Amino acid sequence: MFMASEVNLAETILGWIGFATSFSMLLPQVIKVCITKNTKALSPIMFFLTFLNACIWTSYALLAKSEKDWQVGCANLAAMVASLFILIFIIVNKVKDKITLNRLKKDKKLNESLDEMSVVEIKNENELLSEEIINMQKEIEKLEENVEVLEEQVEILEEKIED
Repeated sequence: MFMASEVNLAETILGWIGFATSFSMLLPQVIKVCITKNTKALSPIMFFLTFLNACIWTSYALLAKSEKDWQVGCANLAAMVASLFILIFIIVNKVKDKITLNRLKKDKKLNESLDEMSVVEIKNENELLSEEIINMQKEIEKLEENVEVLEEQVEILEEKIED
């Protein structure tokens, strides 16, 4: 029927086709995570299990057998890298979310403390700010007067130069 070399060739071809499909299986998810940086809908447990499964199959293919199974080993090595990459993104995003949540909680506490301030305290703050604004306006008026004086001096100098 079939010769041994034909069977070996068919096995090899099937093995590399399996490698190609396994390799490309997680690629769309990796690309999507890279582009969007969004991992909210992804399950960390699923990607951890994918990583663990790939580790076990890679070990089996490359260590446990007397004859190495390169297609299975390479395919699972790629799955290991892809799932680890996505897991790292998931963890980083969870840490960022916790930091943001803590900042929001601090801001909420600050707002609550402002809410607890008495009307008198808020009025005093406003009066202090109003005084600062008035002082700044006075400084601006002085600077404008100085500019007018300088403009007059420039006109006088220009007239002297023309004469």
